[in-house]
Amino acid sequence: MKKLNSYKIDWNLVSSGLGLPISSTIEMFNDGRILGRLGEFLHADSNQGKREKENSSFDVKETNKIRSEIRTITNNVSFASSKEIGFGRKVTESGFASKLDSLDRYLLIDKRKILSGDISMIEVTKDDLLSLSLGKNKTISSKKFFEIYDRNK
Repeated sequence: MKKLNSYKIDWNLVSSGLGLPISSTIEMFNDGRILGRLGEFLHADSNQGKREKENSSFDVKETNKIRSEIRTITNNVSFASSKEIGFGRKVTESGFASKLDSLDRYLLIDKRKILSGDISMIEVTKDDLLSLSLGKNKTISSKKFFEIYDRNK
């Protein structure tokens, strides 16, 4: 696991552009779904990649053909296929294996410093997943993830 890119968000500029107070703007972007989408655009732009269609098995294909899946670290991090997450769905070993076959790496958005506008991307390779002790649903708590990541950087 390693830090790849860092980005600085100017909350004054963003909140002004949206016509929202800074606190509301930060609250909106602090949502994992919204920040994840922003991360796709940031990563594609900074790596001359191409965002894939919404239901693709990965998010960004880079010019060097690396297929990256972008996820935001919220209370936990899920590495399961999006098709297997949600009410009435079940995470399966075959679905997880299929997800891993469809991509080269995960890029996790570290938003611990989002209040100051700082976010970064952490690369998690398939080999890194072996050391994470994922739960049955292929998740790990953010606390446990950051303990491992911060200890090894």
